[in-house]
Order: sequence, then C-alpha cells, then structure tokens
Amino acid sequence: MGCVGVTVLGSGSKGNAILVHNERSGLLIDAGFSLRETRRRMKQCGICESLVKGILVTHEHRDHVCGLRVCANHFEAPVYASRLCAEHLQAKDDKLRVNVIFTPGEEFELADFSVLPFSVQHDAVEPVGYVLSSASRKVGIAMDLGQFGQMAEYQLRSCDTLALESNHDLDLLAASKRPWRLKQRILGSHGHLSNVQSQELLEKTISDNTQNLLLVHISRECNTYELAEQGAREKLAELGRGDVSLHAAKQDEVLPTVWV
Repeated sequence: MGCVGVTVLGSGSKGNAILVHNERSGLLIDAGFSLRETRRRMKQCGICESLVKGILVTHEHRDHVCGLRVCANHFEAPVYASRLCAEHLQAKDDKLRVNVIFTPGEEFELADFSVLPFSVQHDAVEPVGYVLSSASRKVGIAMDLGQFGQMAEYQLRSCDTLALESNHDLDLLAASKRPWRLKQRILGSHGHLSNVQSQELLEKTISDNTQNLLLVHISRECNTYELAEQGAREKLAELGRGDVSLHAAKQDEVLPTVWV
C-alpha cells in the first residue's frame, strides 16, 4: 500500500477525470465523461471499478461533472465538493446528492488518503485544486486556474506527482477563430494557464520529491501536446531536473498510470 498511482482517464475541454489510487482504493477527481465512457477507459487501463471510494469535484463546469450523478450512483461513491459548488450543482440537478461539503483549506480523510482542497482562481463557483497524500506520497492537482497565487504555490510544493494545467499557447490562441470575448476570458485571471504560466508554476512548486509531471487540460485548438511538452521539458532542463518523468494528458486517450 506504499505506492500511489495517478491515472488520467482523459483531460481537455470535452471531459476531465483523474483517478488517484493505490492497490485497494482510489479517488476520482471529477467525472467529466459519461458513465459508459468512464467505465470503458477504466477497463482499458485495467483499473477495477471497486477501487473508486469517492468522487472529488474541482468545480461545476460541464467538462468536469457531466457524468457526476450517474457515476456516483454506479460506483456507490460519495461526492465531495465545496459548499458553494455543492449548492450550485444540486440546484441544477435535484437528483444529485453531494454527500460531504468541505471548506477549502481544511484537510479530511477519505479511504486511504488525506485530502487537502485549496482555493484556485477560475470563473466557477468556489473552485478548488487538491493535494492527496497516502503513505508519505503526495499528489498535487491544479486543473483550471487563470493565475496562481501563493496559496497554490504553497500547497503544491513537495508533491511526488504534479498534475498542472497547460491550457494554451499564446500565439495559437491569438490566431484561433475563437471570439474575442472568449479569448479575453481564457487569458484573464480567472481563465486558464498558458504553457508559459504552467512552466512558471512548475518552477515555483518543483521539489526534490518531484518524480512525475503531468500536463493537463491542454487545448486542442489553441495548443498542441508537443508544444506543451517541449516547453515543460525545456523548463525542467533549465531547473536541472531532466530526471522528472513528463507526460501530456490527452483528451481521447488514457494516460498510463504513473506511480510514486
């Protein structure tokens, strides 16, 4: 039970779900795919459905919660969310039950994990990132944030595995056919991190413990997996950390489990 795995079932604007697990229990971070697709992806990577002991919600946007109620019912897994997020979710779906409402910054225990939700800046209702700890292993997840502050920097330090947003390339975003208002939203302080910002966050949070870096929520229209990886690899080299295992999570493919 000493090792902790992180399996990104998929990440991007059309769906997000990450499973953090050991050999006997796991926590699903967001349920942004249908139950059928979630099950298909779990089966594809050989993860037993009985591992899912809880679902942690980062925020209420559809690409993070579209399968939430059905997945929670099927896996018989409690749903955890911040208070304002929970109220918003239940107002939109009166059949959804949020079993545990937490306060960002207050740690709690779930299955084999200690869970620390922390506030992030995004155009959502009380959004959070997570640090999950088990058997001295730490996993930090920050998926949707327009900018990072001292809170995110502090909480994400000393993680063995980091999953950081690397949403867009500035030039590709500028050249895209997206409406100007949407571009402003993405670039704003409550939008999404660019590749450059993601690299800056990496520099602030990488530690001697860091073994894995996962790039998540990469835009297929305003970025490429190759660009995101190249920039992160160059930053790791600059920091003298070419030993860190680097992976870009894709929208349509499961990212093989990384372990610490």
